[in-house]
Parts: sequence; C-alpha cells; structure tokens
Amino acid sequence: MSPLHEAEQHQSLHGDDLPPIQDGPVQEFFVIKQEVVLDINFCERQISGTTDVYIVIFSDKIENICLDAANCEIDTENVIITEMKEAQGEVAEGNKRKATTEYNDPYNKFVHREGWNLRAEHHDIRRLRARNVFHSRKSDVPAENREIEGCTPVYGSLKISLRENKGETERPKLIIRKSIAGLDATDKGHKQFKITIPFKNKNPRDGLHFVGVDALDNRFTHMYSRHSLQPGTACCIFPCVDDHGARCDWKISVKFPRTLGDALQQALATQRETTKNGSDGSREDRSTGLVEEDKLREMTAVCSGFLMEESIDPQDDRKKIMTFEPEKKASVQKLGFAVGPFEHIDLSSEFRTEEDEVKLGMSALKVHAYCLPGRGDCVRSTAAALTMAADFLTYTFAKYPFSNFKICFLEDMVEDTVPLHSLAFISSRLLFPEDVIDTEIETTRKIVFTLTYQWIGINMIPNTRNDLWLVLGIAHYMTELFMKKLCGNNEHRFRMKTLSDRLVQADVDRPSVYDLGSHLHLGEFEMEFMELKIAVIFFLLDKRMMKASGGHGFTRVLQKFLTKAQIESSDRSTILDTDKFRAVCEKGSRYKLEAFWKEWVFNSGCPRFDVKAKFNKKRLCVELTLTQIQHQVAKKTTGLEKSDFLRAVKERRADVKIGEMQPLFSGPMTVRIHEADGTPYEHILEIREDGTRSTKFEIPYNTKYKRLKRTRRLKEKHNAGASMELADNADEALLYCLGDVLQSPDDQRDWELIEWDPETERKMDQESYEWIRVDADFEWACDMKRNLEPYMYVSQLQQDRDVVAQQDAMLYLTQGPLHPIASGFLVRTLIDRRYFHGIRTMAAEALPRQANIKDIPLLGLRQLLKAFRVMFCYEHTNQPLPNDFTDKQQYRVRRAVIQAIAQVRDHTFRCPLEARRFILDQLLFNNNENNPISDHHYIATLVEALATSLIPSQKDDWFNRQNKVEDVEERKFLEEALEQIDRILRRDEWADSHGNVWTIAGLDAKQRLMKAEIIPKSYTEFGQYLLDGTRDTIRLKCYEALIDLGAMMDTTFFTLLLYALMTDRSPYVRNRLIQIMASGLAAIAFGEHTKDVKSERAPEEADDQFLLVQDSAQEIEARKVMFARKENLDAALMALRKEMNERYSGDARHYSTAMRKALDHASLGRSEIDSLLDLAAMMFEEAASWVLTLPLPKAWRVERPAQKLADRLLVTFKAYYKTRPKNALPVTLPPPTASLPPPRPTVVPRAPSIKINTKALGTPQRPPSSTKKGILDTIFATPVLPQKKDLAVPSHTPASLVTPTASSSKRPHPENDQATPVFKRPKTDPSRPSGPKKRLMVTLKTRNPKRLAAILGKPLAVASSSSNTRTALPTGAPRESLGGALKDSIVAKARKPLPSGDSIRKPLPGSASPAAHATPRMSIDTKTATPAAASADRTSYQPSTPLSARPKIKIIRKPQPPTS
Repeated sequence: MSPLHEAEQHQSLHGDDLPPIQDGPVQEFFVIKQEVVLDINFCERQISGTTDVYIVIFSDKIENICLDAANCEIDTENVIITEMKEAQGEVAEGNKRKATTEYNDPYNKFVHREGWNLRAEHHDIRRLRARNVFHSRKSDVPAENREIEGCTPVYGSLKISLRENKGETERPKLIIRKSIAGLDATDKGHKQFKITIPFKNKNPRDGLHFVGVDALDNRFTHMYSRHSLQPGTACCIFPCVDDHGARCDWKISVKFPRTLGDALQQALATQRETTKNGSDGSREDRSTGLVEEDKLREMTAVCSGFLMEESIDPQDDRKKIMTFEPEKKASVQKLGFAVGPFEHIDLSSEFRTEEDEVKLGMSALKVHAYCLPGRGDCVRSTAAALTMAADFLTYTFAKYPFSNFKICFLEDMVEDTVPLHSLAFISSRLLFPEDVIDTEIETTRKIVFTLTYQWIGINMIPNTRNDLWLVLGIAHYMTELFMKKLCGNNEHRFRMKTLSDRLVQADVDRPSVYDLGSHLHLGEFEMEFMELKIAVIFFLLDKRMMKASGGHGFTRVLQKFLTKAQIESSDRSTILDTDKFRAVCEKGSRYKLEAFWKEWVFNSGCPRFDVKAKFNKKRLCVELTLTQIQHQVAKKTTGLEKSDFLRAVKERRADVKIGEMQPLFSGPMTVRIHEADGTPYEHILEIREDGTRSTKFEIPYNTKYKRLKRTRRLKEKHNAGASMELADNADEALLYCLGDVLQSPDDQRDWELIEWDPETERKMDQESYEWIRVDADFEWACDMKRNLEPYMYVSQLQQDRDVVAQQDAMLYLTQGPLHPIASGFLVRTLIDRRYFHGIRTMAAEALPRQANIKDIPLLGLRQLLKAFRVMFCYEHTNQPLPNDFTDKQQYRVRRAVIQAIAQVRDHTFRCPLEARRFILDQLLFNNNENNPISDHHYIATLVEALATSLIPSQKDDWFNRQNKVEDVEERKFLEEALEQIDRILRRDEWADSHGNVWTIAGLDAKQRLMKAEIIPKSYTEFGQYLLDGTRDTIRLKCYEALIDLGAMMDTTFFTLLLYALMTDRSPYVRNRLIQIMASGLAAIAFGEHTKDVKSERAPEEADDQFLLVQDSAQEIEARKVMFARKENLDAALMALRKEMNERYSGDARHYSTAMRKALDHASLGRSEIDSLLDLAAMMFEEAASWVLTLPLPKAWRVERPAQKLADRLLVTFKAYYKTRPKNALPVTLPPPTASLPPPRPTVVPRAPSIKINTKALGTPQRPPSSTKKGILDTIFATPVLPQKKDLAVPSHTPASLVTPTASSSKRPHPENDQATPVFKRPKTDPSRPSGPKKRLMVTLKTRNPKRLAAILGKPLAVASSSSNTRTALPTGAPRESLGGALKDSIVAKARKPLPSGDSIRKPLPGSASPAAHATPRMSIDTKTATPAAASADRTSYQPSTPLSARPKIKIIRKPQPPTS
C-alpha cells in the first residue's frame, strides 16, 4: 500500500474529546438604541467612557440579560439601570438603581495563572481553555424578525440583573407585583430599560489600533477601530450586542485632543516658557519631538453616520467632542471611527462637472476623502474614479442610501479595504502617485467595491452567514459593471474569461459558496475563493437572464429591487435571503433558476466538457457530442501548495464540509458554426438536467456549395496594395481580418515565417466549416477539450472579433504542439496592434515554447528579440528608445515581451547568453527622462527578468556537475548582473521608488539566485533589512526570503521571527509573518530541505568504483514517501513531526521557548493566537506531562526565650509552611493477607482520582543496587527546587522505595513459599538526619482527568467521553492501546538514568542553597501508567485491592523547612 493510503488522520487536527460547544440560546430582548461616549488617550493607548444601552424585554419573567464585552475593564459597581416609562406619549426615565453585574472577560482564557508552567507542547490545553473564545456559531438566527425573536450575543460575558438587590428594603416590590397582576399579558412584557455601563480599554488586543504612539514610531499619530467578519471584535471596544442581525439606532460621541501636540502631550515652545518649573506635564516619548508646525495640526474624527455636533470640551479646552448619528439602523459590526490629523479632500467637487451636478440634483452624492498630511495628491490620483462611479451607480441602479460617503486612508491595516456604514477604511498601501499606472486598475476596483457595498452589504444585509455570497456577489457585480464602463468591453470579457479559467482549476474539493459563508473568518484565503467564484456566478446569471428576458438581464432586476427597497424602507425589505432573491430573479426574467441555484450555489465544482464534432455528408449535418467529465477530474488529487498549507489545516480543524460535486450541469449552450461560405450560424442547444452525461446533437448544415479556396492570387493581390478591392467581395475580405501583417516575402524571410504546406491547404479546402465555436455567448464557466484541427484555431484567432474566442484560440496555441507555423501566427498576433493587449500578452508568453522546435533551434527567441527591437529599440541595436508609456496597452506588451525573453531555454536548460545580454542592456540603457509616466515598476520587471534568465529550468545531474568546466564569460556576465542588481538596491536608498519596489525586486532576485545555487547563500544580505524602522514590505520580503532559503529552523532566526511577530506594532506585519511561517513549515513538511536518499552499495559492489546504481529500492520508496507528503495533508503533517523529532530534536527547547513566549504575549489578538496554536500543533507533539507549581499555605509560630526579663517580654515570630491538614483523615487498615494467594480478581474500573501525598523532608532513601525489570517502569516525581519553580524532574524510582501508608507499616509474611511476595521496608541511612516518615494520601475525584486545564480554570459540566487512541507518528513504534479507560490518558516520558547508575539526580556542585524562608512549591506531574508499571503494581498491592484502569495524578508536597 502506498504511503498516501497508509497516512492516517493526524492527531493534531482532531478536536478535544469534550462535547462540542452548543450555540447559546436566543436572548429574549433586543436593543432599540445605543449611545456611546468615547474619551481617547493617545499616550496611554487607552479609551474610556460610558455606553447607554436601551433594551426591550419580551417577558416580565426575564431577570438577567447578557451583553458582549471582551478585553476591556467594566466598572461593575457602577452599572446603572433606569426603567423607562411612557408619560404623555413620550418615553421618560424612571427610577435609577445600581444593578448587580457579573463580568467574565473571555480574553482571560489567554492568560494563565502563575505556576501553571504551560509550554508550547501544551497547545491542546491552551486551545481547550480558549475554546469558547474561538467558537463560531454553527447555526445562525435569521436577521428577520429580530424584534420578536431576540438577539444572540457572541460571548454573553457581561451579565446584568434586571431585578433589585435583595438587601434593599424599599417598598416598591410588593406594590409593583400587585399592580402588574391586573394588567394584560401584552402590558406585562416589553418593558424598556436603559443600562449605563462605564468601561475602559487600555492596550487593546483587538478592536482598536494606535499608530505613531510608540517611542520609535515617527509616523503621524492616529487611531482607528478594527473589524472582522467573525463576531467578537466590536465588543472589544465597548459593551454591546455583537450580532450581525441586531440592528439599532446609534449615537456616537468621540472626545479627543484638539491638536497633535495635545495628543502626545508635547506643549508648544511658548507654552513651556510661560510654565514655571516645566510642570506642564508634557512628554517626549518619541525619539525626536514634534516640530512646532506639527504640534499645531488639528485632530479630527471620521466616523460612520452624519456629523451632528462639534464643540470644545467644557471641562478641558485642549479637547473637543464630535457627535455622529447614522441615518439608518445598523449593527455594531458596521460602525467604525478614526481619529487623527487628517487632511480633508472633497472629491465630489473636484471631479464632478457642473453639468453632472445639475443633472443629478438632490441625488448627487458627496464623496469625502481623509488622509494623513502630505498625501493629498496621491489620494486624488488613487480615488479619481470614485465620483464617476457614484454617478454611474446612481443612474444605473438607485439613489445612494445615505447622506454622504467617506473614505479614510490608514496605516497598518490588515485588509486592503474595510467597508463600513457610509464609511470605508482603505490601507495606505494602495496609494499611488499620478505617474504610476501599474496598479491603477486593481486599486480602483477595490475602492469602488467599498462604494457598491453601501447599497448591498450595509443598507441591505444578509439574513444569515450562508447568504453572504449573495451580498458580496451583487456588490462585485455592480463593481464589475462600472469597471466595464471605465475600461471597455474587451477588458471586462477578457477578465471574466481569465477568472473563469482560474475557477475551474481552483474549485476542486472546496465547499459551495452557500456553505462557505460560515467559514469566511478562517482566513483571507476563504474570501479570495469566494470573490473569485461569485464574480463568475453573477456574470453567468446575467447572461442566462439576458437571453431569457430578451435583453434586460440581471441589471434590470437589480435596479427594480433596490428602488423598491428604498421606497419601502422597512427592515424586511433590506434583508437578503437566498431563496427569496431567487424568486425575485425568476419573476423579473420569467426564467426558472432552480437548477442554476442548485448547480452553482448549493454545490461545488465546475463543468468540464469533452467536445467532439463530426460532419455527416449523407445527412448533411454536424454531429456534436458533449460529454461531461468533471467527475473523473474530481477523483484526481490536485496536491498541496505551500500557500494553501495553512488553509488546509484550518479547514480540517474547523470541519469544513467539502461540497458535493455536481454530476451534471444543465442549461442552454450556444454553438456557432462558421460554415464554408464564412457565414456564422448559431444554434442553441439545451442540456437537460434529467439527461445523461454524454449528449449527442445533430446540427443542420446550411451551405450548399463548396468552400471558397484561399488562392495565392488573392494573397498576392492583397500584398500588392489592392486591399481596397477586397471590399467588393466581403467573403474574401473576411479571410484577413486580424493578424494579416508581415505578409511580404521580405518580412517572411526576416521574421522566419512559414506558410501552410500544400497538404495542409488541401485538407483545409476539403473542410465543410471554418471552425466551430461552442458556448459562443460565454454562458458557461467550464473547461472544454475539443478535437478541432490547428488551422481552425488559427481561423478563430484571426477572424472572430470576440476577445473570448481569441483567448480560447491562444490557449490552444500556448499548450499545442510546437511548429514553426504556430510560431509565425503568434508573432503576427504580437505585432498587430489591433488585437486586445491581453491577447498580445498571451502571444508573447507562448513564444518561449517555440524556441525548442526540432531542427529550428531558438526560433521563438529570435522572433521575440526582433519584435522588441522593431517596437521599442533603435534600428538594428539593443539600445532602447527613450521611454514613452503614455500608450498603456503598448507598455503592458513591452513588459510581457521582456518576461518572455527571460523564459527562453535551450537544450542545456539555460537561457541563451544573447537573451541574457539583451535584458541586461535594457537595464543599462533605460532612459526615462522625458517620460511623464514613472518607470519604477518597469525597472523592477527588468531586475526580475534578469534573475529569471540566470536560473536554469533544470539542475545538472551528478555527471555534468563533476565534468563542468567554469566558463569565464559566464562568470563575467554573472558579476555584471549582480553589480546591476546592487546598483538598483543602492539607487532605491537614494531616491525612494513607489512602495520600494526596486528593493523588493532586488531582494527577490538574490533570493531566487541563492536558492538555485547560482550564488552562495548569505543570510546577512537580508538580515540587514530586518531592523526596526525599515519599511514593512521590505522586512516581510526579507523574512520570506530567509525562510525560503532554509533558515526557518535556525534557532537564532526562529527566536527572532517569533520575537518580531509578538512585538511588532503593525497587525498587518504580524498577520503576514504567520503566513510566512506557515509556508516555511510547509516547505519542511514537503521535504524541500530534506536531502535526497542515496542508494547504498552492496558489499560485493564496494570495490567497483565505476558502478552507478539508479532507481534502487530505497530511492523508489523515498520518492513514494516524498510524493505522498505533497499530496496528502496527514502525510505532510506526520512528515513534519518526524522532521522535528529527528533533525531538529537537539534544538527543540529553543523552539518551544520561543513559541511559548509568543503564545503568552499580551498584545496578540484572537486570530493571531488561533493561528499560532495551529502552527504549534504542527511542530510539537502534545506534552505527556503537565507540571503545576502551587505555593503551600504559610503560618506563623511564636517562641519565648527561656530567660525571662522582669521589665519586658520578648517573643520571636517564625514562619513555617503547613504540610498537614487541620483534621486528621481517617485511615483504613488493609485486610490481613491470606495464607494462600486467592485467585486474581477481575479489574474493576473506578472513577479517576487525584492522589495528593504530603510528606515533609525526611530521611533520604538509598536507591537499591539492583531492581527487577518490571519495577523500573514505575515513575515518580522528584521534589521541585525553589530556584527553578517551573521545572519538575521526573526519575525512575524503584517500586520498592514507595513508602506505605501509616496504617500498613507492618505487613504479614506469607506462610508458604507460594504466597504473593512482599517487598521489604527500605532501610534508612542513620548518618543522615531523621525526619517524619509518614505521608498522608488524599484522594480527590475528577470527572475528566485528561482535560485538567478546564478543571483548574473553570469546571466544565460535561459528561465523560472517550476518544480514539492517538495515532503513533512515523518516528517511533506505535503506542500500545491501554484500553478504553486509558485512551484519554497522557503518557509521560521517563528521563534516562545518570551514567553513574543513580536513579536520583543530585544538585550540581556549586549551586546555591535555597534561600531562607523560600516559599516551597508543590509540583503536580500528570503521568499515565504503562503496562509494565501496571504489572509492578499488581505485585506490590494486595490481591484483594482492585487495580484502577484510570490515570492518576500524584501530588507530592515536599516543603523546605524554614531556617531560624
């Protein structure tokens, strides 16, 4: 059996053996309004304030309500409840009283008590403690009718009692009960309360982020709220109901410093001079103080909603208050705010013309942008299309649902964009100046999405998380519709075809988009897949509906739907449901979408067709057979990638269900046949849902005469300049639409072009149709395998105007057979500017394959070089013309040609020297003086291409490496290339490139060259950029390069990596470091750094030095194992654990210490700790023991000296530690031993217990000289030294050294030799001081000994459950099964004996003695009995005593007596 099948499911991916956490019940209340007052303190990284929560309860029987609060301090003593009463038609406040409040911060589960000594190996215990924090609801409560059903807090950590305290003696209790008794049931319930909660949050883990506050952070000071898809982040800011469906009215007041100097408590110079003795309280925390101009910068707040009031704080004139109120109800997850010295830019007034302003009237949307000082110009170029998008969406769909729209550019954001209520946070990484064109399209798409999300996503919300695909899909559809208007139809269709091809490859073993909504919080990878598939789904839906409804499509339906929702303006009309929206689409298009919903929404996968076409001359028809083969492809494993390793682990742990592969996709399909006369005939075929996988269609043929032949006379006529006469015959003109360049004999000779041979032309003349286009209307996202002839694809490329048809033809030529004719058509496509630039780029990418044509070497390279020289260089030279990037399409083609030249390889698998020299010349002679467009990204492309050209596509084998002769010219070129790369790196230090792309490109080039062993590895090349203050993207690139080069498991680097992860101030850097670390572990799991297994010579072959053995059995088996590691997740994880245990076991303690410090750090958020626990589970095996250090109780004794004094009384107080309980425990004597050994009783399991042995420091016991084999397996814990409180040293102690209890000090001997032997009492050394010999054993019962962490932290009332025995890793022999009672036990690792043979380890010489009155510690070492230990117990105990099959935890107290 192959290793792939032998790999069992990895143990670290299993959940704990406790029952799954049940979703909390629905709370019978809802929030109607919440008011929040925030006071921001930048220097302390703290916010404080109060929140007023107005709630309505459904029943008078409700006594307590639960709100969400986390990672903040709640003043539980001052929580006030006010009962709201109705007076004269208005709601007024009634009596106020303090409420009994209980607050349990869920983030306390990340913090462990002193003495718990949790290591990285205790990752399972850490996850168990925080399982409530990581829990995500399995089923959602619909957002509809929340005012009737209630709300679902995520934590419910803040419990507030609505009843009065029992200690109060006020009389309203009896009167209220009496008055309520006569009311109706409707009057009893639905009481309204106002709850005032004071709170404070300092150094938040989640929810808030401060920038520019730390000592070395010289960026402009600002702060903002953080958000996540998973509930639990908003409640880290202030108490609330963190539920996506709990929408209410809001009022947010933000109090903050007026100026930047006030925020950092840095007074002006004039203020410091007037202040006496410098007592103004100013602080100079930063490395350099602010200049006077920056101190005067006004701070402002940007918040969701409309600005209602702005005033100076009456109590402190250095602060001001801004109050915001959202126009509509919203959940707390959709609200956000930011405070900083922002510049304001009115985008609507700068980019909207007066004509559009008048035309829109009241519907004109006001768009505002906020950014940090000095970035206004970049904001104008980045968000230039936002006003145009707002007008387009208003014209096309409906009026904007809110009063204005604000975008704010911030630092250190994890996501690129975060859409909120009438607000969007955008990362400053997306900013680009006016002269940069490389990132403008993708950045514009991301920013416009935040605007479209206001219609669908903020104003209209999903009913449950499963409906998130609908919200995101409609918002992306609206965004793509605007981008189509902005970039053109060809750009839109080319992009959708590219996304469709990517989806076909990615949608294998993935969940459906409907089920994926519940798992989007797992990581960015889930959202990326969601965005990929929903964009394609709504594009196909629009095509289907457009064909069915006669031209309106999905746009018309969406317009009516949004307009109706704004007119009704009810909560029900603003909630999207999957099934209800399908009914809306069916009503608008009069087309049944049940099958479409089932195939694309509720199931996974994409269709794959095997298309076969054949012309039937007798019946005069085309027989077309469509066979769906997606079920065959689904059975094949796609393998694992390093980028998907963390995703696979998280999905396995979260138990993400893989969607069911749809066996048969149905729907209409348009087939277009270009017949012999050149006329296209369209036929619509219907693939039925109840049909078979293979369907045969007979399509009628219309042409009654033979095909027009391509005569040479027509070609000569066209080449002679008589192309104008072709207009008289449209059929002949159709033969040369696109790609009809380079037709003269001179061009064909210079470009080495070859025409069709006579045999192929004869075959072309006999064809009955030019080509067949299946799915001509692009209504399917599928993969098609067709049996068309190559010349049919060429005809489709040249004569079909549709860019999707041209793309299909290019895909065939890219992957088709190598032929000089194909190379000629590709270079014609590259030269012809009438083609879409994406098609020309594909032609450039396909030409490197044509360099390996048999008998015509490097043809593709010569054609690429000539094409670049003709378009961009001086004649017959490699020197480029001065750059002119104003033609953006030509610029993209230029970059594609450079990258294609670098991909060319000859028969030695190396790039020819001519191509490498050409790329180096482009870098040397680049001239951008008169170019209005920046060449930063173009130079980065040249550096990347230069590195690519230096790396061979295949490494030399052993023989070639041994006989390789160093080439002087190759070495000289390598030195020149490295010199140019270093020059680019130095140039970026003098003049910053956009986003430091030059430095990133240079570091990436060196990384790849080192990995390919072109240049020697040098970690210092990247380590010099890891210092604080370096740009985040550069530091991340260096970490990525070092890990890719194999420095991951270097102890120094591993410690540095985790130290940077836990101390870096940017959450974006921390998130990326976790991903980089996961990719490094994936590389180890896949065996990238594992040396190849070499075959060992047999003894008889040792003398033969010329014998070379290939494909030995050992090598074959090693390759199988290596293949399994890259195909199966469980095999990869087991291989990773094996690598950790074998190769890196010597440094395991360094890895464990670094990981422990990271897990215990107080600044990491919930998602970061969750990911780190996943990484720890990959690296470390679960610990076999857990050492607890607990202090013993301390007491005092008083002594009086023997000599008495008449005038005074002297007493001495001395401390000691209690080692005995106050009340003596009853001791039961064992029954007398029988003369004959009774039969061995059956093992009766009993409840698990904890044995606590208290024993004072007495006479040490001498280890016996020899012990039996079965006795050596008994494990006991030695005393814990006070100097090392977190370490317990287990040792192998013979069972004969176990001191019996006081009641069994003497045991009767058997009367005959056949009785059960009894161990003798150990002798003591009379030379040593004697001590108490008795020890007291106390038995404490627990229901689940395996999960001791949950018991010590907070008892879990769960039933005892069993789990499967842990799977043995490949590093050692599998563990023996200990029975059902021991399946949950933890097996302890016994330490090796000392070389001297002593079983007890003595203190090291020269070690300090315990300090006086040092607090003794009690170590708890959890062990599991092994079979050998069990056999020893059977011999040491009485036969009548049953042996427990449950694990026991022995707690031995051995205190150090205090010294006088």
